[in-house]
Amino acid sequence: MNKKITTFECLRWALVLVAVISLVSMFNTNANTISDADPEAVAAAVMEQIDMENMLKADNQLVKRFYGLDPSSFDACILYYPTTNMMAEELLILKLSDISQQEAVRSAIEARINTQKTTFEGYGVEQYDLLTNHAVIEIRGNYVLFVVNARSAEAHKAFLDAL
Repeated sequence: MNKKITTFECLRWALVLVAVISLVSMFNTNANTISDADPEAVAAAVMEQIDMENMLKADNQLVKRFYGLDPSSFDACILYYPTTNMMAEELLILKLSDISQQEAVRSAIEARINTQKTTFEGYGVEQYDLLTNHAVIEIRGNYVLFVVNARSAEAHKAFLDAL
């Protein structure tokens, strides 16, 4: 009887170890994969999936104002923002100069989301819903996608496919 329990426990621990190794390798591969995709091509693929009619391309000053990030510290920085401050739709694509920038960028994007949620919380129910249920942050190696849009899932897929 002890032999069966020992065999069963060994098998169980082996399966747990295989699962952990698989998860670690999956996350490490995606997080650190460097893409040499053209940032404009990546942006074009994403923009095909969402309605850009009510969005404008931002300059570097708005990137600094919205995110507190310096666009010159990245290989590429593409930001589209709504034509009116009554909307929450947004698109940010960054090509990082170094993957060590990932966490700082994630923090800046999360701060932007929180600021926008606070802005729309009391009166902009639809915009708050977009920020809560249709905001995507994807950091894949040296590329970052942040999109707030009703079609964010489609934009996210296009982003991944373009890398």
